Amino acid sequence: FGQPFMRSRSPRRRLSLPSPTMAGPPVGLGVLVSVDIKEDRIEDFLKAMRVDALGSRDKSLDPGCLRFDVLRSREVPNRFFFYEAYTGADTHAQHRETAHFKVWGDFKATGAVEKQEVVKLDTASIPGGWAFQADSAPSSRARSAVFVTADIKADRIDDFLKVMEVDVTKSRDKALDPGCLRFDLLRYQEQPNRFMFYEAYLDDDTAAQHKTTDHYKAWADFKASGGVESQTVLKAEAASIPGGWGFQASVAQVGSIEMPLLGFGTYKVGALPASASGATDAPPPPSGPEVCNQVIKDALQTGYRMFDCAQFYMNEAWIGDAWRAAGVPRESLFFSSKVWNDTIYKGPDAVKAQVDKALAELQCGYIDLMLVHWPVPGKHVAAYNALRECKAAGKVKEIGISNYTIEDYEELKAAGAFGNAGADRPTMNQIEVNPLLFRKKTIGFFKQEGVHVQSYRGLMNGPKAWEHPAVKEVSTEIGRTPSQVLGRFLVQQGISHVPKASAASRMAQNAEVFGFELSAAQMEKLSGLTTPEALENFKALYAKCIWRDTPQAGDPLLGERTLG
Repeated sequence: FGQPFMRSRSPRRRLSLPSPTMAGPPVGLGVLVSVDIKEDRIEDFLKAMRVDALGSRDKSLDPGCLRFDVLRSREVPNRFFFYEAYTGADTHAQHRETAHFKVWGDFKATGAVEKQEVVKLDTASIPGGWAFQADSAPSSRARSAVFVTADIKADRIDDFLKVMEVDVTKSRDKALDPGCLRFDLLRYQEQPNRFMFYEAYLDDDTAAQHKTTDHYKAWADFKASGGVESQTVLKAEAASIPGGWGFQASVAQVGSIEMPLLGFGTYKVGALPASASGATDAPPPPSGPEVCNQVIKDALQTGYRMFDCAQFYMNEAWIGDAWRAAGVPRESLFFSSKVWNDTIYKGPDAVKAQVDKALAELQCGYIDLMLVHWPVPGKHVAAYNALRECKAAGKVKEIGISNYTIEDYEELKAAGAFGNAGADRPTMNQIEVNPLLFRKKTIGFFKQEGVHVQSYRGLMNGPKAWEHPAVKEVSTEIGRTPSQVLGRFLVQQGISHVPKASAASRMAQNAEVFGFELSAAQMEKLSGLTTPEALENFKALYAKCIWRDTPQAGDPLLGERTLG
């Protein structure tokens, strides 16, 4: 396997994995495991490890797990690698106590593993914490991965680290290396001149492109200077692992906190607001606390950990009871909520009172993300400022907006609501995004402003809309359901997705959005379906909803709004 995996009686080597300076928990301990599986047991291994790998990404099971990639050797097809990273030795020890680790232990006990070798990693001496890549890469499996081990001449280590700081940092610049998904630099503690790069790329083409970059040239120039004593390369990939579950999906960075790219929508779960769209001309869904409890229980068991809630949805108390009854730790969950129009209209005191009510009903101690649901004219700036006070009081971690156009955002900005140096800038704008309403200019604007975009109605209007010829065509081409195509369309471009469903089977189907990719042509096809009529319909709905449930309901829209 190259030097890191040599069969030897010498003590296990320790590598150092530095803490990141970027947002997110620090890296304290890593593990690299190489296993050879008996050829007639590979299918059993993959089936068992799918549970193990997915469980390792469930933060309620393994809250300190930062990496859990399963890779397969390109040279030896029965050889697999686990690349794992944890916040520290204590969370690594906790990993060994989880049910999903037991799956691995039980599989080994059947005698299916021919050989296993382990290299441990821990925090050490790479200055500045720049060597561990923040988990901000697109959610995608790695079709091309490589472990490079290099022994550096002892008197050249400082030169190497100086060069590599530029090298590693630029490898995270997607404009320079758009297909680079991982670029972690590790150091052996017990052999401090030995370093290891773990790199993962979208495919072989982007791996080859990496070799044309200036930062790769910096590494080549260092080697040419005679600073490297020896180098070994081990190639791996995850493409041949069925379903693409081997490569860990990323999260969205929302201000100072991380949020799953995939969440669960709770609109119409157990309750139907009187002024809900379609509330009077569609059969009401099953309602009541028992219904809500079962849906939330099923969503948690399916693996959802981010819940999109709102005052308007009239079910936050039931959601609070449901998650508490399920026994899932609060720290593994992400709750967003939204303040509704009638409260926004009443003023800042009412907004702050609603935050307190949401906290009590959700029974969550703090709200991860609180939003202004609609930009009620003349009222939304004061409402947002009230949320700023709630953030300062520690009741909410981050604040944001929903259904804001570019003009609404600019009004908020002009009013000074972003605070000193933009400390209270909205961290997210939740808007309708799907192929039939894909407002490119608006989405691009908010991304440029550093405001995360989250989609609601990402599955459009359900099965009838899924019959659109373009959606059906892409679905047939890749062998995925329409809901999976629509979800992938969003997360592939970094837009978080909060689908809702009442059946556990549909919840599971909707969640399968990370194990495949849409081609550039398919993405272009889906992003080009928005018609002028759709934009006019959006304008009419926006004009209605900004005044909904207020004394000024029915008032006309004043001023222009960017539609596209």
